[in-house]
Amino acid sequence: MINYNDLFQKKVFGISQIEKEKYFFENIKKLSNYHKKNCKEFNLIANSLFLKKKQKLLEDLPFLHVNVFKDRNLVSVEKEIKIKTYNSSGTSGANLSKINLDRYTSLLQSRTLNQIIMSVIKKKRKKIYFVESKKNIHKLDNTARGAAINGFRQIADFSEFLLDSNYKINYKILDKIEDDNNFIFFGFTSLIWEKFLYELIKKNKKYNFKNSFIFHGGGWKKLENIKLKKKRFYYLLNKHLGINKIYDYYGMIEQTGSIFLECEHGFYHPSIFSEILIRNNNLETCKIGEIGIIQVCSLLPVSYPGHNILTEDMGAIIGMDNCKCGRNGKFFKVYGRLPRAEIRGCSNV
Repeated sequence: MINYNDLFQKKVFGISQIEKEKYFFENIKKLSNYHKKNCKEFNLIANSLFLKKKQKLLEDLPFLHVNVFKDRNLVSVEKEIKIKTYNSSGTSGANLSKINLDRYTSLLQSRTLNQIIMSVIKKKRKKIYFVESKKNIHKLDNTARGAAINGFRQIADFSEFLLDSNYKINYKILDKIEDDNNFIFFGFTSLIWEKFLYELIKKNKKYNFKNSFIFHGGGWKKLENIKLKKKRFYYLLNKHLGINKIYDYYGMIEQTGSIFLECEHGFYHPSIFSEILIRNNNLETCKIGEIGIIQVCSLLPVSYPGHNILTEDMGAIIGMDNCKCGRNGKFFKVYGRLPRAEIRGCSNV
């Protein structure tokens, strides 16, 4: 199995792509073989669809389409091991992904998230203020939002919630921390806009949290529907909160903890624990700059076979080892969801 203690000694964004490809392939192949041995469904798919492929590169290893987690309840641990099942967000009536986490996998995800965040804030002690309602958090317990909040709470030394039970801003808390210029805001992008930033704009409330950070993810579709661009969103966050250290991330419930952090130049970066491939409609790997289907790989999922997933998102690898932010490895952009016809096609995988 993977030597995780060795992995956690590496710099989270400090390894060149050539060096990374060797160790990442060796480790994810071990993880793939582990899931073949311990998950009957993954073994069946791997042997049926990928049997003839020579496994010499990451792109050769068996992967699952993300919709498999909506149709099957996949587990790679013994029945007596306690697991918690999380569900993806989804529209009413839609099937939801089912992700099964045991304690060991949860600890790996939490430790990884901590290292990714630490690479930015450079602090051991972390105060986190959630743009979320504490009184309603129980309703999110088994959801993607709940999993993200739980992950960030585990790495915090202190945490507080900024919205009340009616999702209104608790100004008593917000005003109290105005002079504490060293903490983290975390929330889902759409919720930060709808229930927090938009309300500050209407009241013309302004704060000066210039030394603090904002981490956010998900919910961009709602902002796109109202024609709010990311550049404008960040400008308004800076205007009303005084924060210019704002980090979006790309991630999904199917690979909790393996977030792809947005850098200061607007590109997403895999950490040492994750990797990305781009495939065309024929499932061939794309060249740098070519837009295709995003495939995400992670060394963290042990309790379920979520280590190698073909998504329904479009993206392109922009380059590797030469991003102006200084992080090594690949960096990429996300261009939204695939058209429905293409989703139906690639789901056949």
